[in-house]
Amino acid sequence: MYGRAGKQQLFKSACLALLVAACGGGGGDAPTGPGQNQSSSNAPGVHAVLGAGVTDTIDAQPLQAPVVEVRGPGGQLATGAVVRFEAQPPADTTRRKDAAIFVCPLSVQTCGLAGLALQLVVDTTDAQGHARAVVRLGRVAGRAVVRVTVPELALEDSAIFTVLPGAPAGVHALIADTALTIGATAKLGATVVDRYGNHRPEPAVVTVGSGNSLTFDATTGVVTARDIGTQWVIMHALTSAVDSTTVRVVPSGRLVVWSSDESAVRLVNLDGSATKTVLTAVASDLGAFPRFDATRKLITVHDGSTRTGGVPNSVIVVDTSGSPRRDLGPDVGFATVIATRQLADGTLLVVGSTVAGAPCAGFALFRVAADNSLTCVVALPGLGAQYGAADISHDGTRVAYVGSDASNPSAPPFELRVLDVATGVTTVLESIASVPRWSSRDDQVAYLVPNPRVVNGIDGAAVIMNADGTGRRALGTFVLSPGLAWSPDGTYIVGRDHASSDVAMRVIRITDGANVLLRFRTAAGATADYYQPDWR
Repeated sequence: MYGRAGKQQLFKSACLALLVAACGGGGGDAPTGPGQNQSSSNAPGVHAVLGAGVTDTIDAQPLQAPVVEVRGPGGQLATGAVVRFEAQPPADTTRRKDAAIFVCPLSVQTCGLAGLALQLVVDTTDAQGHARAVVRLGRVAGRAVVRVTVPELALEDSAIFTVLPGAPAGVHALIADTALTIGATAKLGATVVDRYGNHRPEPAVVTVGSGNSLTFDATTGVVTARDIGTQWVIMHALTSAVDSTTVRVVPSGRLVVWSSDESAVRLVNLDGSATKTVLTAVASDLGAFPRFDATRKLITVHDGSTRTGGVPNSVIVVDTSGSPRRDLGPDVGFATVIATRQLADGTLLVVGSTVAGAPCAGFALFRVAADNSLTCVVALPGLGAQYGAADISHDGTRVAYVGSDASNPSAPPFELRVLDVATGVTTVLESIASVPRWSSRDDQVAYLVPNPRVVNGIDGAAVIMNADGTGRRALGTFVLSPGLAWSPDGTYIVGRDHASSDVAMRVIRITDGANVLLRFRTAAGATADYYQPDWR
């Protein structure tokens, strides 16, 4: 029997034991308790008897080292047996380079972090058949496993630990950057994370920055695209944790584009979705300039190089599916091709020059018959082998082109001219210009006014003008690369943004100059650099 003093002492000892058991390891954010000790068994095998089953936060080192007991085939304690403690990688395959858990020898006071951190520790069982190792929980929240093996007895087991996220340290937007077509919606959110990026359960607060491109429903987290432009969405957590993303609101539409880097012609939506490769191995010193026909089901493009080996240009007509395909190779007679246009009646027109012996000396407008024979329609005086320097109207009655002084064809200024095919009458729209493009109704021409600071002399700011020379309007100061496209309704133009810090195209609304960048990705996830769009 215990006296009163003895009972008090026993109570104090029990409380102390419970207090020690309730402590987590050093270095964690909020330890939640010790591992559950497993009862020893007389069954053959390797069994965790202490220190397994711990639930604690990232970086925590439990006070109780994991202890395993090894019993041989007859259930007898195995002494002097080699036991391997091997930390397993995290289950999250995206974080295999981060440790889920560390193991260290029992002699190490601090495991992991600034101390020793191993993936494999070897110990030898003592007279009680026990082997030990020190563990520290790693950086990846979730299930952590230490594999325990006894090779000489062919025994194996695992010690399981649960790693909890650490204290809140930041907030991450779930979408870094996105594009929405006008009228589309998206749910944008963020997650609160600890110092290693593990997700925590607290909600983030989402707000929308200044602008009129988006509206935001705070109760649902849904943004709605309202108007062309770019707007920030900001995610908050705590007082100092902030992240953000941009939403680019773009018109709906589908482009045909040329990738100079990949020598490919592709279809792609303005929001970057539904990319499809139509042609490969397409290159040209004067650009490929793919163009839709009136049905928007056929594409004309020119291919070849006038510099690399002197290969003459070819013309390709292809369905948007990639087949069937019509090839007008060098045997047709073109030396250089600058522009193509397939009319609504199926007539194929080409601006270019021909090899010796073909009709029409110099650059001209040609008609290509079904048998690929050429007819010279009208000469284009002053036109030279210039990048994208001509465009044929959709009805084939006019050609907008850049012409130079006949006595010095390689010297500026380069006039923007509109030639009436039937009469041969020429109207000068601009004294210095490049790469003209007809609107879908053939009532206006968009072109670039070259920037003197740009070395190549053909990049420039976009301008539109009525086909009769009236109504000139500059569309901002953005420096665009050759190759513009009108939207079918005449509301927008699009072109490659030469001066953007990102590889991108820019859409500009004609009425007010509102604009937005378009960004595209290749199948491999790299940034795609597209040129010379046409808009379906």
